Amino acid sequence: MNDLKADYENPDAPVVATEFVGTSISSNGDCICYGPYYGPMIPFNPDIKFFDGDRRGYVLCKLDHDEWRTDLRMVPTVSTRDAPVTTFASFVVEDGQPGAEQV
Repeated sequence: MNDLKADYENPDAPVVATEFVGTSISSNGDCICYGPYYGPMIPFNPDIKFFDGDRRGYVLCKLDHDEWRTDLRMVPTVSTRDAPVTTFASFVVEDGQPGAEQV
């Protein structure tokens, strides 16, 4: 999950939007592949508010007039057809309030 700004050169620039990026549902199978590569870069990218590329799943978005809610739905393995799905993290963007909050 990333907060987007119109001007990244200005650290005080306001957030203008939120970007939700889901992990792949099955790419690279069950391996832990992305955390060791991308993890060290996150401290240098303060607009990345949440990252976990080592789990497999999808995002479920629900919206109404008051808010946008995104649930990160994950499975412990893609090797088993009936693996249980759980909500790993949830975020809400309230109408008129730029930026997401983890709930």
